[in-house]
Order: sequence, then C-alpha cells, then structure tokens
Amino acid sequence: MLKKLIFGILAVINIAFAEEITIIGDSLTVGAEKYIRYYIPNAVIDAKVGRKFQEAMERILDLESKGLLKDIVVIALGTNGYFSVEEGLKVIDYLQSRNKKVVFVNTKVPRWWESDVNNTYEELKRLRPNIIIIDWKTISNVICSRNDIPECFRKDGYHLTDMGSYLFSLLIYKYTHE
Repeated sequence: MLKKLIFGILAVINIAFAEEITIIGDSLTVGAEKYIRYYIPNAVIDAKVGRKFQEAMERILDLESKGLLKDIVVIALGTNGYFSVEEGLKVIDYLQSRNKKVVFVNTKVPRWWESDVNNTYEELKRLRPNIIIIDWKTISNVICSRNDIPECFRKDGYHLTDMGSYLFSLLIYKYTHE
C-alpha cells in the first residue's frame, strides 16, 4: 500500500516547475544523484564520498564564485562525523545573508555521532526557526521498516540501496517544493 502511494506521488510530480536548487552532500547524495537529477533536473549537485560538514563553507564559497549557488541550498552532511552549532550557524547566517532558503537533511548512521549530529540540527532549528530540517532518520526508519517496502539501506546500515536513494531524492524534492 505505502509503496503504491509513494510511486503514485511520483506519477503526479511536475518537474517542469522545479526550483533552482544547490545540493551539497556526502556519499548518500553521490549514491542518490541519478534520482535527484531525474526529479530535480536543474539541480546543482556537489557531492563527495567522505565529505564532512566542516567542508560546507568552502563548498558554498566555491559554488558561489562560479555562479552555482542557487536560491535553495540543501546540505546533506553528517554521515561522516559531528559538527558544532557554531559551524552550523556560520553556514546558515552566510546563506541567509544572501537570501537563500536553507534546508538540512539530518542523518541516520549507526555511529556514535548520529545523535550529536541530529541534536545539533535541532538546536540550529531552535536558533534559526526559518530553516528546514528534513528528518531523514525518522522518515527512513518508519518507511524502510515496513514489510512491503524493499530494504532502503545496504548492510552497513546507512549507505543507500536504489529504494533508499529514491526515497532520499523524493524527500529533497518534497521539502524544496513546498
């Protein structure tokens, strides 16, 4: 039932009205890139395996210098380690000073820093209520634990299968087109 609902939602998505979006991510974004490009064809995707949040500001400045920092900036980082509230605020304040909509994707990774990363995102939301947090951890846990949904994660518990990449991409689309 849920699988049919998800696929039905995709059937009615009109990608002709896609927003101008930049996505900065790690290996999850690398793995989901083909789906992201399908649903958000004009997205600028800057993703690298092993990327940490501490690299976000450097990537933002580089993309901006090349004219590739779009109106909505999605940051999907946290799989590879924690970051501080101060680092997060620096990114948010810089982007918002340029009138960018800021969207973060929290993390689901079976590592000690998972709760630290997600708590930092929650604190950033408390301090800057106009940012958007995609709750990847909760949504993926709920949807991917159902018996009628194929496995979303590889054996390591966080890298994505095709179904996981599809769901990850759909959530980015949904939260950037509200």
